[in-house]
Amino acid sequence: MDFPVSNQQFNERQGYRPVQYDENGIPHGGPANYPGQHMGPPKDQDCYEGNFDAKTGEPLPHMRKREDGIVGPAVMFVDTDLRSAMWRGSVLVLVPRGNPPPIVVLNDGTIPSMPVPGVLLDTYKQTAFYRMDIEVQLDVSREKRVEYRINNTGPTYNFTVAGQTTPWRFAFWSCNGWSLSVGDKEKAELGGDNVVWDDLLQKHLQAPFHVQFCGGDQLYADKIWKADVWSPWLKIKDKYVRRDSPFTREMAAVADDFYFTHYAKCFFMSKFGESMTTIPISTIIDDHDVWDGIGSYPDYLQYSQVFVQLKEYAFKYWRLYQAHTNQQMARQHGYFGKTGYSWAKQLGPYTVALGPDTRYERNIKQIIEPETYDMIFDRLSRVPQSTRHLFVFLGVPIVYPRLTYIEKALSGMKSIGLTKIGFIAKQRAIVNIWGEPELSDDMNDHWTSEVHLDERKKFVLRLQEFARRHHVRVTFVGGDVHCCGAGRFASINPTLPPERDFRFMPQIISSAIMNIPPPNLVIRAVHSSAKTYELDNYTDELMYKLFKKDVNGKSPPNNNEKLLARRNFSSYVEDLSSHAMIVNIHVQNENNHGTKAYLVNIPALATDTNYA
Repeated sequence: MDFPVSNQQFNERQGYRPVQYDENGIPHGGPANYPGQHMGPPKDQDCYEGNFDAKTGEPLPHMRKREDGIVGPAVMFVDTDLRSAMWRGSVLVLVPRGNPPPIVVLNDGTIPSMPVPGVLLDTYKQTAFYRMDIEVQLDVSREKRVEYRINNTGPTYNFTVAGQTTPWRFAFWSCNGWSLSVGDKEKAELGGDNVVWDDLLQKHLQAPFHVQFCGGDQLYADKIWKADVWSPWLKIKDKYVRRDSPFTREMAAVADDFYFTHYAKCFFMSKFGESMTTIPISTIIDDHDVWDGIGSYPDYLQYSQVFVQLKEYAFKYWRLYQAHTNQQMARQHGYFGKTGYSWAKQLGPYTVALGPDTRYERNIKQIIEPETYDMIFDRLSRVPQSTRHLFVFLGVPIVYPRLTYIEKALSGMKSIGLTKIGFIAKQRAIVNIWGEPELSDDMNDHWTSEVHLDERKKFVLRLQEFARRHHVRVTFVGGDVHCCGAGRFASINPTLPPERDFRFMPQIISSAIMNIPPPNLVIRAVHSSAKTYELDNYTDELMYKLFKKDVNGKSPPNNNEKLLARRNFSSYVEDLSSHAMIVNIHVQNENNHGTKAYLVNIPALATDTNYA
């Protein structure tokens, strides 16, 4: 539901009416310099020409890590073919456009592979994106360290793959960046960008991760809206006119340049970039990969020409940088959905990973299209019989305390008259640049938002049926909320052990690897609503009291034992003797050096019962 406006401007009950223009061809409600005025990029944005040679595409010195001008590489985990015992992945590199296609050569300790040529995905200005598809034959009883080189020059990189009968190890993290509101002092107090990254990479040296699941907000693209080019559009007061005002060539140019360059810097000039050379990635998307709250705004914004077209530019570069694909090749590269980009991957004989796209198809009333849910469960119906665990990676946790009282407060704000809303709008922390309550999109983002509860329930019940039929433990993993914790769905029957409860579905919450945690006041408010809820007559849900002690050995702030507001990542190791999954949430220490681990054991579901 939107802010009230006058009937003369726009009334949703009266339906659609065409844009009306004055005698000069200017839309009513819009400033005289819109559309078509040339505006530059954001004042604080580094553009293509500030990072790459505009004539050759060669990276400038601060971007250059290889003598041949290649930016990258980034390795992605694609899938495991159990029949052929083949690990499949891809390598992404950015190459000056005039250079020949790159090649990659692998060496797994036996015979070096034949050179694998790059396939051109796309170009921007003088830079070309190339994907190289790679395969590694899995050993029966040992994991492999695989070395690789690009063009047989430069550094020798490496990654590790599990054996056919050895346990998989993987990491999960989210929120790899800073909100625009975070200042340098706050960043310094937390130890800067890399405290948790350094710990993750150190643990990788000790026991290599076979894949890192990136849980959304791999970068923060919110500052796209700082560009001057949006200012005339944002000044349009008539919501209807703003919705139908065109996405101009100038806007397109700014969007293309921003997302290309922002990705290049965030991905390849960071610890994350270092990690992608040695820990294959698999990513899901969340709002900040596009911009804050995308998909959770009222229809007049969500379906405005500017939002629709700008979202396409954001997803163009998500596909290129994070999925190693493009719009034309995405389906053949394994991404599926009615219109979005979900994926399912086999980690080995015992574990399947599912990454639903919860952004492309999202609107204020739904998260995922019904047709996409059907595609998800069609794929799950064909998992190997050996599968014991399904991990469902969602940007926002599906088990999380209700925020109903905040939703009601925001709903009350929207019902206030226009003059009062105008008064509130002067408080920048309450109303965003589009004139909507600042927290409204955050509330609508949650699976536990009232508008999404029915969709959430249907999804969980379908997963229960999958778990029952296939004897597979379902676990949810999510980030987004800048704190960590664990919860679960389970049968209401208190005598039923998790090993024999197909409704038992843990939730791991691991966020953020870089961004600032919420203040204790916020955690306290959320903690107070962390009660036991009933999903249906057979299933309830709750948050665990995981944090009896803080990382400093003391009681957590305000004795909030269910959620801890500290930066973190999580790790997962298969226990092949019991088929349990051993999970640790690694929480940043108070002195900004290293982490403390909090253990969560996820038992497998017993296979000796038909669960009728």
